[in-house]
Amino acid sequence: MKKFCAIVLFALATAAHAECYMRSSINLRLANTGPKDIQRLVTPDARGQKCVMRYRIHVDQDWQTAEGIGYGATESEACSQAIDSHRAYALVEIVPERIRADNQMVCSDLPEIRVHPVRIGDVIWQSEVDMHTIPAERKDFWYKRSRCRMFVERDGRNQNLTVNQGIICALDSRADSKWRVIDKY
Repeated sequence: MKKFCAIVLFALATAAHAECYMRSSINLRLANTGPKDIQRLVTPDARGQKCVMRYRIHVDQDWQTAEGIGYGATESEACSQAIDSHRAYALVEIVPERIRADNQMVCSDLPEIRVHPVRIGDVIWQSEVDMHTIPAERKDFWYKRSRCRMFVERDGRNQNLTVNQGIICALDSRADSKWRVIDKY
């Protein structure tokens, strides 16, 4: 009986930390970029492995969080199916005139990534800052053998809109690497 109570309490404790959100289907052909800041959660499943991939895409002028779920015999097979952009779900509300949506309530233990003000030295995901407003400035460049990129940060405090620019550089050469804020001006 004590063992059963302990299992139930453990299950409730882990479920209490899960974050819930509405999930809407989206056609990702509107995306300006491929998947960025990929997070994966792999668990065993009756069919082999279940892979939940959460990532960010740039749609119109904003970063959107998307999630894909894949099943496969191996982890790599399940995760490659999960990141397939045609199976992805947007985790935000989308303008209804542009896209038909199917909503679902989903709970996850993966942390949510959002655009927010950053400081020099912060280690962030690439999509925690906005892409540069000038398309020519969005391209990656190399600085001291590191892949870097320009970003913008909008600040609307005190009814005064200011736009800061900055530079972030990848911490390593992996595609899902985090980035460090190098400069902001």
